[in-house]
Amino acid sequence: MKTTLLSIIVSTILLETPVVAFAQDFPVDLQSLRKEKYSWLNPESMEGYTGAVYSVEEGEVVFKGHLKEGRFHGRYEDYRSKPDRFGSKGYERGTYEEGSRVGSFEVYSSNGKLLEKGIYLNGVRDGPYSAYHDNMRIWIKTAYILGRWNGPYESFDRDGVLVSKGHYRADSQCGVWVQRGKTIGYPPCK
Repeated sequence: MKTTLLSIIVSTILLETPVVAFAQDFPVDLQSLRKEKYSWLNPESMEGYTGAVYSVEEGEVVFKGHLKEGRFHGRYEDYRSKPDRFGSKGYERGTYEEGSRVGSFEVYSSNGKLLEKGIYLNGVRDGPYSAYHDNMRIWIKTAYILGRWNGPYESFDRDGVLVSKGHYRADSQCGVWVQRGKTIGYPPCK
């Protein structure tokens, strides 16, 4: 069973591998490479590894992606071995560029439902962000700046009814908020 699963995973990674990396025979387990600070090296040549990679924990794939000269580069899927803050053991899909997460990302539950979507800039969340209830209705709508909630914020219940609305600055509520129909004042937004 594990051999069959690994064969399917290897085939999937090969299909998603950039043309340059097709010179290798199979994706490589990250555990077979040597990690030096932020780079993954070929243990024989001690040079940055280029090609498709995967990682397995307790018999389950927890990561698949690509390396370019030892740094994560290109599309990735990062599977969660422990439930996240939403209770999901799903996965995140996005892109690395020279070792940092960049561009759009999506987080899915273990049954494939979209939970979150947003943007990474230089490895941190930066830009519009949305989270969803398991019924696919919007839950949170806000934005990140340098990894912190910043700007307008709205949250909704499972039926789409507004629960709270206000502003964040550096992960802190500020200004006037409406929460469950009540107006609440926080320190002014600066």
